[in-house]
Amino acid sequence: MMAGGSITIGRISQIPVKLHWTFGLLAIFISYSVLTSEQRVQENLVSMAFLIVVFLCVVMHEYGHALTAKRFGVVTRDIILSPIGGVARMESIPEKPFQEFVIALAGPMVNLVIAISLSVYLYVFTGEVFPKVVDFHFTDSTEFFRYTAFINFLLFGFNLIPAFPMDGGRILRAILSARLGRVMGTRIATFVGRVIAALFIVSGIFMAEMVLGLIGLFIFMMAGKEYNQARIDAFLAKTSASEIMRTTFTRLHLSDAYSMVIEKYYREGEQNFLVFDSLGNFSGTVPELFIKDIIKNNTPDKTVQQLMSSRAVLVTPGTNLKDVIELMKKEGIAIVGVGDDGHIMGILDRNGIENHIRLKSS
Repeated sequence: MMAGGSITIGRISQIPVKLHWTFGLLAIFISYSVLTSEQRVQENLVSMAFLIVVFLCVVMHEYGHALTAKRFGVVTRDIILSPIGGVARMESIPEKPFQEFVIALAGPMVNLVIAISLSVYLYVFTGEVFPKVVDFHFTDSTEFFRYTAFINFLLFGFNLIPAFPMDGGRILRAILSARLGRVMGTRIATFVGRVIAALFIVSGIFMAEMVLGLIGLFIFMMAGKEYNQARIDAFLAKTSASEIMRTTFTRLHLSDAYSMVIEKYYREGEQNFLVFDSLGNFSGTVPELFIKDIIKNNTPDKTVQQLMSSRAVLVTPGTNLKDVIELMKKEGIAIVGVGDDGHIMGILDRNGIENHIRLKSS
């Protein structure tokens, strides 16, 4: 299944594994290299098999993160593989530094276990652990396993480089956050990561190593995004619903026609609405998606009751925005009422929260 520039190739523990579209470029490059190579067909096939094994190790690394995160209640949306590595995309990062530390360390530890296991086997049965040469020519199956062990040691060490947001950088952030708080910990980890990223970029340019330069550029950009997200998360956790709720809003009734809703949508700028029954009880919502559907199908004669969401969620004025956003995601809603004991004082919708975040982060 193709989605968002990636293709799903499998699913383990309900977590999909996807190939990024840039793998197509890698496939073209490999095909060209094989066709123009002077090596024998058998050697080319072994080299391709080794590449597949390396990416299997990367997948296992990412599942190390994902399955450990699952133990802490963190959901992993998917694992995306690109020519320069993999990433387990999680719905959220644990607030507790210890949990982030364990999740970040789990991936490299998978590579270390693979490397040590193969090394013990090789030492017991051959007396040698590491490959004899460095040009990646496989002389026999034993050499193949030596390279596999060697690559996993490299993956373990490379991922522990404290270049945020790599695993080592996340480990550093977790340690710093335990003492300095999440925002300051992220700020320092971001600075360290960007320094290391700059070294990668410079080294990549002078050593003509394009992949190293691209990794450095990726780290540099992502580190800044992670810091901004940490700042936003801290702001959301400190801001209550009552501070930004809108106290003036339209109360729709079950019998209202959508023509009236559309008029308010266009003229007054309201995008999401609360719905009440004849007794004034909070009965549901009309999200902007439903309004657009009515406009698209040209059916303004429908009543609110005919097309509304029955999810009626009420949060207390003291609920922080971070919890409100999580609740919206969980319930799949675009608007909540704010109040106590059924008395609604105001509303919060997704558009209003996003605008507030945009204003504060600019």
